[in-house]
Amino acid sequence: MPEKIIIISGPTASGKSGLALQLADLRDIAIINADSLQIYDGLPILSSQPTKDEQKKAPHFLYSYFKRDETSSVGKWLELVKSTVETLEKFPVIVGGSGMYISKLVEGISKIPEISPDARNAANELYEKIGHEEFRQKYGEDKIIDKQRLIRACEVLLQSGKPISFWQNQPNEKIFPHTKFIHINLEPKREKLYENCNLRFSQMLKNGALDEVQDLLKQGAKDEWQITKTLGFYEIRDFLENKISQKEMCEIATQKTRNYAKRQLTWFRNQLPGKQVFASTQAAIKFLEKNEI
Repeated sequence: MPEKIIIISGPTASGKSGLALQLADLRDIAIINADSLQIYDGLPILSSQPTKDEQKKAPHFLYSYFKRDETSSVGKWLELVKSTVETLEKFPVIVGGSGMYISKLVEGISKIPEISPDARNAANELYEKIGHEEFRQKYGEDKIIDKQRLIRACEVLLQSGKPISFWQNQPNEKIFPHTKFIHINLEPKREKLYENCNLRFSQMLKNGALDEVQDLLKQGAKDEWQITKTLGFYEIRDFLENKISQKEMCEIATQKTRNYAKRQLTWFRNQLPGKQVFASTQAAIKFLEKNEI
């Protein structure tokens, strides 16, 4: 196992991938994805995955890894990270904004059993049959009200016979128990971050995001597919189906992106106290050059 792993985290449009590529110019690294939507194939532009030219600068792993109709999870991602790092001869750099992925990588994860397709289907069917409120009363723990988390709690109960709280209260298991994590967290000024969010969506449209969504729709995209949670997907879909104007599409999508970035900022500020926070990629790269690798 590696002695050190660098983590680059931060909200969407904060410059995480750019920082990793700057580091690739200086060191022999491998970049591993820690974004829960970039892990899917199908929307590389809309999910802001590194381009093919960018990926030539350093080996990239776990981008477009799962098929568009498959389902990833924190547990699956951790297993993939472990197997990937074990094969590397380069310095591993984990890059992404999915806070739960990064949190579980650093702090460990409870040993919740893998959920079978039968248990997953049964939980979803039960939710649809009895409705949200009754389902919440039967399977909601600790004030769980979100649909996805409620179904997850039900899946675990059906699979293991024990409530999800039982598994969450077990000691966490770390996949890299003896590794030092060098956690770089990017936190640009909010005005700059929002400006980046607006520009990013505009650039995505120029680069072909409309065609990406159109192709996914032709392949029968369903709301149950995790890939459809990619920011901007629903707005582009509604525009392509003539439900909203192009202006409305851009306004709604960029507002949702800014809201998401704001939530990420708040989450990272209150989690993972061992991280090093930087307002710019330039400051972060100087820190890494002088102090860590």
